Amino acid sequence: MARHVTWRQSHRAPVGGPLDAVDVDTRAVPARQRLEYWHENVRDRFVPLLVAPSDPQVQGRIRHREIAGTKVRRIAGTEHVFRRREDDIRLGGDPDELNLLFVNRGTTVVEQDDRTAVLTPGDFLLYDSARPFEFRTRGSFDYTIVLMPKGPLGLSRGGDTACTVRPGSARDGLAASVRRLVESLVVAEEPDGELRTDLRLQESLLGAVSCLVPAARSGEPPRVPVALVRALVRRHFRDPRLSPATIAAACGISVSYLHRAFAGEETTVAGLIREERLQAALRLLVSPGSRRESIAAIGRRCGLPDAAHFSRAFHRRFGLSPRDVRDRFARA
Repeated sequence: MARHVTWRQSHRAPVGGPLDAVDVDTRAVPARQRLEYWHENVRDRFVPLLVAPSDPQVQGRIRHREIAGTKVRRIAGTEHVFRRREDDIRLGGDPDELNLLFVNRGTTVVEQDDRTAVLTPGDFLLYDSARPFEFRTRGSFDYTIVLMPKGPLGLSRGGDTACTVRPGSARDGLAASVRRLVESLVVAEEPDGELRTDLRLQESLLGAVSCLVPAARSGEPPRVPVALVRALVRRHFRDPRLSPATIAAACGISVSYLHRAFAGEETTVAGLIREERLQAALRLLVSPGSRRESIAAIGRRCGLPDAAHFSRAFHRRFGLSPRDVRDRFARA
């Protein structure tokens, strides 16, 4: 009998709350249609492959998000075998993507490129859909997966077998920061749909995950990508506790190392956080939908809970007080 599938908190709780919206759910269709429904949806949202649940009354759920050319997926289900075969590749072609997988629940055995890895919750792994692979879950599973275009990662078509099926831990350090960022994206509200916004978000996301791709580092020692810090700030600037110290701690590095990473940038980490907060406050102050909200409340929403400090910082940045900006746009 198939066990009931539920989303669970991963090793580190995803920023933005639990996964409360699902795009594919086998419970939405009659029992006799579930196997076909599940098989088609897994193939559509990933790549053509064999989908073989251990129980015909499969239970499975998928949440998906598209960010320019990058796809973010969360998939959970009862016990399965997923096998990408040579025939699947010939029929479906090379998606020209490298996949980054985080394990939220369950144990999985993965085989690709003559290597085998056993994954448990908190692990991450890279694999490539351009070549055959096999996933065998031991019981139910829950993954978060990023399907990344190879070009922006500096990888050639066909990829590099040296970086696949080499598991690592995403329980702390840089990998944990990347994991939290990815998990926050899959549960976040959809972007505004503008290509420029999507490309900016994709650049930040790929800059973050590149630190987990050995081939993308070309032999360089691990470092903190500036894009990762920028992406973390964009996702978490509303938290008043966000600071260079908390970012450094989340990445498992010292504050001085973080500042050195920004030595060639036009702004400091603290300046980046402040700018993100003030720009968000400006957008809210000129928005008709926020006119009933107090200026102090807008400051709090943007990570600036001290009203006096918010007003001074805003005036220094824009040359007007928050109230002056609101009044001008109210009369417009």
